[in-house]
Amino acid sequence: MRVDRRTFARTLLQTIPAVGLAGLSRGRTAASMEVTGPVRARVWSEGAGAESVYPDGVDAALVEFLDQVPKLKTTRARLGDPQAGLSDEALDQTDVLLWWGRLRHDEVPDDRVEAVVQRVRAGKLGFLALYASCGGKPFRQLMNSMPCEPGSWREDGKPEYVSVQAPEHPIAAGVGSFTIPKTDMFSEPFAVPEPETVVLVSRWERGETVRSGLAWTVDKGRVAYLRAGPESFPVLYHPSVRQIIANAVMWTAGRS
Repeated sequence: MRVDRRTFARTLLQTIPAVGLAGLSRGRTAASMEVTGPVRARVWSEGAGAESVYPDGVDAALVEFLDQVPKLKTTRARLGDPQAGLSDEALDQTDVLLWWGRLRHDEVPDDRVEAVVQRVRAGKLGFLALYASCGGKPFRQLMNSMPCEPGSWREDGKPEYVSVQAPEHPIAAGVGSFTIPKTDMFSEPFAVPEPETVVLVSRWERGETVRSGLAWTVDKGRVAYLRAGPESFPVLYHPSVRQIIANAVMWTAGRS
């Protein structure tokens, strides 16, 4: 399947004129309500990505559309950067950390993981985990060290049918149920703590299902997980996926 990236980008601009979402009281901290400047989002990745799908990496594809979202300022970080791109100075200048990892979870330094987790729990940093980042150190620690793995998976490029279970939640703002034409599959049981809200559920033609958009309040911070984002398929160019990611950035920042 050939993906016209420019077409997706044009569609995105039509579907995301702004990310101004209705408030959600639970989990909002006093500090987050006082902030009025742009949301500072840091996109972290292992630096991976199939060149035929994401020529400059998954992180570049994320920044490409997040840079178009009003009231959002993005920076990039990679595992190979000094201090894995997670220095105290960088984290202190970040409101939301978007995390994409898959194969190199164990290479992230433990002290940098702890720096992330402490800030999230203190309400100083929102955390958004994408795709296989559910198996990464920061997300697992925030989930009380549960396995955070799907029951099964396969990478056969079949359609994913995504339904919105909580249309009132800010992460779902402006999005109805949609289909991703070509992706991989995760299935239940997804070994995570009971979420505050199940925003999305996905299913496949063989009958598998998984909770694919989840939200938690962890101590004073907000954490979200979105299943979308495999590096082998152009899922991150899908307009509805981009809308949901942008919404989740704003929600984890406490701006919605």
